[in-house]
Amino acid sequence: MKKVLVLYAHPNPRDSNANRLIIEGLKGLENVQVHDLYQTYPYFHIDVKKEKELLLQSDLIVFQHPLYWYSMPALLKHWVDQVLDFGFALGPNGNFLNGKSFMLSITTGGGADTYKSTGKNKFEIENFFPPYLQTANVCGMKWLKPMVLHASIRSNEEEILLHAEKIRQRILDWCAGG
Repeated sequence: MKKVLVLYAHPNPRDSNANRLIIEGLKGLENVQVHDLYQTYPYFHIDVKKEKELLLQSDLIVFQHPLYWYSMPALLKHWVDQVLDFGFALGPNGNFLNGKSFMLSITTGGGADTYKSTGKNKFEIENFFPPYLQTANVCGMKWLKPMVLHASIRSNEEEILLHAEKIRQRILDWCAGG
């Protein structure tokens, strides 16, 4: 059966009902490992060898995090810089992630209407995905359609649980080959 690694990166997880409920919905799923980077590496000292082993054992890598300044939280960026290095994730012999799949799952504070050319953020949400897409491309991973929960701060529990179930089902469908 296919294995999924969910890299969860939230510097203030107690402040996020949305990310907490999304992660709770994924914990306990067969062949899905939720890996909380901020809990594991509170001082940013990443065990690169361990992280590479987790990646090698996985078929789907999911980044789950809030959108921070139109990007990923600092620890996840540090993780990318340390773990996805030359000779492992890229370069002449860096093909260890080739053929794996990658999915981005993010939450935003702003509503979907703020991610338009006429909105507060001046760009569609997809305009903030190129660094993730390029990372997947350089690593030889298959890009899966991202999952976005907008206005997560204002979302009620029912809305968050509905979104969390969509992510859960999408991962289950992917594992089943769909």
